[in-house]
Amino acid sequence: MVRKSYLDNPLQPAKGRGEDTYVQVSWEQALKLIHEQHDRIRKANGPSAIFAGSYGWRSSGVLHKAQTLLQRYMNLAGGYSGHSGDYSTGAAQVIMPHVVGSVEVYEQQTSWPLILENSQVVVLWGMNPLNTLKIAWSSTDEQGLEYFHQLKKSGKPVIAIDPIRSETIEFFGDNATWIAPNMGTDVALMLGIAHTLMTQGKHDKVFLEKYTTGYPQFEEYLTGKSDNTPKSAAWAAEITGVPEAQIVKLAELMAANRTMLMAGWGIQRQQYGEQKHWMLVTLAAMLGQIGTPGGGFGFSYHYSNGGNPTRVGGVLPEMSAAIAGQASEAADDGGMTAIPVARIVDALEILAANISITVKSKRIRISK
Repeated sequence: MVRKSYLDNPLQPAKGRGEDTYVQVSWEQALKLIHEQHDRIRKANGPSAIFAGSYGWRSSGVLHKAQTLLQRYMNLAGGYSGHSGDYSTGAAQVIMPHVVGSVEVYEQQTSWPLILENSQVVVLWGMNPLNTLKIAWSSTDEQGLEYFHQLKKSGKPVIAIDPIRSETIEFFGDNATWIAPNMGTDVALMLGIAHTLMTQGKHDKVFLEKYTTGYPQFEEYLTGKSDNTPKSAAWAAEITGVPEAQIVKLAELMAANRTMLMAGWGIQRQQYGEQKHWMLVTLAAMLGQIGTPGGGFGFSYHYSNGGNPTRVGGVLPEMSAAIAGQASEAADDGGMTAIPVARIVDALEILAANISITVKSKRIRISK
């Protein structure tokens, strides 16, 4: 069905709601009308003037994924403005490639059998896996929940850091120590732990020198040499609401045991969210346990069975938005403008203001 006034004059504004009439047209005519308008817009304003589908408009099927099919058509027709990133890990997936060399949040985690066998302390930082493991990208079988049951049965100490007393904290009961920092103060708490490790000489200097870059500069910030503010446990206590003695004890516990730092995604879904996961990796590096069985860090144990042992098997790939001769990673934005998913409202407002936005230190101008 097509608006009759549109058929009479495509550039004529629509009438008020309920005042127009619609007429039936053939599929051939409907597709022709759509393509003609896309072609007109591209010729007048360039391909970046067409936004090919909201990030949230999708299904997870390998074929019937409406957004991918739309973008494939747009690629064939001449390009479009796409999106970059996602709502789940928008900050972490931007910073992590600069910190560890990969997006990390969707990578394979240290397997649960290694954790159950080797970890002595497990820290759950800003995550509620008893709730979120019931959700997955496509379908969920909730296998990851069984490993948390095994962790509870093992009796290993669990440190749950979360302003909210979640289902997961209730689930672990006496096995868990609940630490509730003020909302949004996770980095301050991590800095207080890091400062304690450094002042007590419990940071792994050999690991830091051999496997990391930039620690001396970070230490200048940690000690206050660069800004006259030592990030001590006392300093962190005032910001976080966590007692100084508890911060010191937490640092000592992590250093004395094989510690796995598990973090959720909620802590990075806020302004300056990239600092949370970046600082957690820094803390894991200071402990010197990255790469050891059951030690280090992981950012996906709360989602889609992260940490479950896997094997490589035959998987049917999903249909790609890319066309022949085009790299699949370039298909997301058609080689044109890519708008961060969380900034589509900004982009629509920008059209009226005729300004641009900054994405990864680059200015992006969006066509009308």
